[in-house]
This record gives sequence, structure tokens and C-alpha cells, in this order.
Amino acid sequence: MTAKKLAMLMVLVATVLAIALVPSIALANMGPHGGYISNTEACAGCHRAHTAPSSVTWVGTNGQTKSALLLSDATTVYQFCLACHDSTSQGADTNVLDGVYEGTKYGTQGATLLGGAFGREDPTKTKGVLYDGMNNPVTSTHLMNGQSWGAWGGGAFGSTSTSSVDASGNYPATLGTGAKIVMDCGTCHDPHGSSNYRILKDVVYGVAVGGYDPTASGASATTPTPTPYVISKEVGFPSQGFALHTQYTAYIPNYTKAQYAVPLGADPLKGMSGWCTACHTTYMTKTSTYDAGDGFGFVDRHRHPINVPLTNFVGARALVVTDSVLPLAHIASDTNGSVVNTDGDWIECLTCHNAHGASTVMTGWANVADPANDLTAGTGKGGVPPTNDSALLKLDNRGVCETCHNK
Repeated sequence: MTAKKLAMLMVLVATVLAIALVPSIALANMGPHGGYISNTEACAGCHRAHTAPSSVTWVGTNGQTKSALLLSDATTVYQFCLACHDSTSQGADTNVLDGVYEGTKYGTQGATLLGGAFGREDPTKTKGVLYDGMNNPVTSTHLMNGQSWGAWGGGAFGSTSTSSVDASGNYPATLGTGAKIVMDCGTCHDPHGSSNYRILKDVVYGVAVGGYDPTASGASATTPTPTPYVISKEVGFPSQGFALHTQYTAYIPNYTKAQYAVPLGADPLKGMSGWCTACHTTYMTKTSTYDAGDGFGFVDRHRHPINVPLTNFVGARALVVTDSVLPLAHIASDTNGSVVNTDGDWIECLTCHNAHGASTVMTGWANVADPANDLTAGTGKGGVPPTNDSALLKLDNRGVCETCHNK
């Protein structure tokens, strides 16, 4: 056994023992991830106040680096999270590496998780290739292992540079992206809970995308009013977001059936799409100007509308979208737990893309190597520039386009 594998095994054993000793239900904003009351036992599932062995740290608002006090040998955030959210753990049924729900109560057992799979290597297959739980190669992912990454369309203008090439004649590493950031589970999720659906953070790299308002009517210093960006139509979901120090015993999450909701007040700048633009800052706008590194240079970039009702674009034709193919954000008139698509529902980022990873296949024109040269169609590396991968799309090639536009 290699030293790396031994270290991971120690992480798993230590944390599984902790979970076994402190029973709790691992639900987003419940169990160890929020809903804390004055006599909570959940803290002890992950932390030790005086004897924490983990070297994982965090940075406070004053810039000081502090210990996370984790009960584990984990040296990274993602190692600690995978001690529960992996196929070998006993702490959570949401296996994010394989993208599979392993429980029975909060989704369909064995079904694909809504976020897709980050993937794992298979020792019997091609080295370096990641596979999901269905043995399909994972063709694109958000990073989760602490590597640096620049969000496409990030920065004030969708790029950290206005130049097509650097002084050496090469494309800058961050071309088409914002400043690089560290990507791990904690980049997007708050392990202690948040006002948002799926414990999505209220502040992402300094951008407020949720939170709590102590000045709102009915709020108090100990229980401020939630101001979420992302909510859900799941049964028992608190439509105003998750409040602090409150347990939601009626909440029934569903990890395999999409039940997204239009944001509070139908605010077109919020919802899941508004949350994503904390990093992909220009993607809520219809047009911005930058060089995406795709051969077209520093030009206007035009985008598909998001956070808009689908009825704006289908005219008199019936919807082609079905609940089992592409999910929409459901309007307020839907009953709690309803996922019946109507032409008043909104198209958002998660209508077309997975949050964690995708195993979709890009061929033909969807795999073009040089978008400026039609003759090279199909000679790319699994997707068009600038991502050169499947771009987290839910359906093969451009099935996400045909499902709505019905050409």
C-alpha cells in the first residue's frame, strides 16, 4: 500500500469512527450541516476543541490562519469531506465521487446525483481517466481537490487580461477567466449550513450570494432573517431560506429528482444562476467583451438568456422539455414538492449544466478543434474551446439545445 493510500485510509477510518460514535443524519442544513440548537451534539462529529490532529486550516476575516480543529488525519478539505461522501463511508449516502445516491429515503437508490460525478480512477482501466458510478468516463468537472482554477467569464470583464497573447506570443493561463481561486468542497459549500439550498455558501470569494439580515422585520440578534439566493420546491423546504438555530423536521430533500425554484421575489439576478455568477461574473449579462482563447480574439461575447421564463422563447409551440430530461426553476404557484414543468418556469444554469461533473460525450461539431475553421470539425479533444471538454452539459453533444428549441 502506498503512503498516499495509507493516509487516505487513516482519514476514512478516523472520521467514520467519529460518525459512528456520534450518530446523526447527514442532510444539507440538517444533521452535522446546520440546524444547530443550544444542546447540539453535531460539533463533536467533526471537531475536537483541544486535541484535533488534522492540519487543515482556514483564514479568518482578519487574515489570520487558524486551525479547523478537525477530528481526522486529513490534510485537505476534500479529504475530510470524502470521509463521509465517498462509496466506502458510512456517514452519508451522497457519494459525490461516483455521482450516485446510495440511500433509500431521500431519492432513488442507485440513481445519479443531481450534481453528477467528480469521478475516480479505475485501476483496471486507463490511468488518469476518471469514471462515474456507471463506468462512464467523466468528461468535465468542477475542481474539488484544492487546485487553482479560473472561472470562465470571471473578472470584471470576463477576463484578467485584454490581450490575446502575452509577451512570448502565448495565450495567458487565465485568458477568458477571472483571477485563479482555490477550488475544493468549501469553495461552494458551507459545512456549517447557510441560508441557501444544499448549504451553498452565502459569500463566495467576497461576493454576497445569500446570508442573514438582522435588521429585517421580525429578526433578532440571535435569529436574523435569511436572505437566500437559492431555494427549492422540495417537500418541507423553508421557502424563505434556512434560519439559524432552527431545525426543519418536515424538510425532505431529494438528491436524485430536481425540484429547483424560481428565486424569492422572482428576482432575475438571484436564484442558482445569480449564485453561480459570484465566480462567473459576466454570465448574467447578455454581452461582454474579452478574449476567450478560442481564436476569435478580443470581441463581444453574446450569451443565452438565463433566469427567464421559457415561454418567452417557445411561442405557440408546446414545450419539448420533460422533467426527466432538463430541469427548470419552478414558479411559485407550484405546490410544495411539485416538479411539473410549465412554460412559466425559468431556464437557469442547472437547466443545462451539472454542478459537480458530467459524463456526456462530445462528437462531430460539438468536438470541433478550431471554431474559426469549419473544416476541422470532430478533431478536437472532447469539446470546443475554450473549455475543450463537455462543459458540464447534461446531454450529449448539444442535446440541451434541441430539447428546448425542437428544430
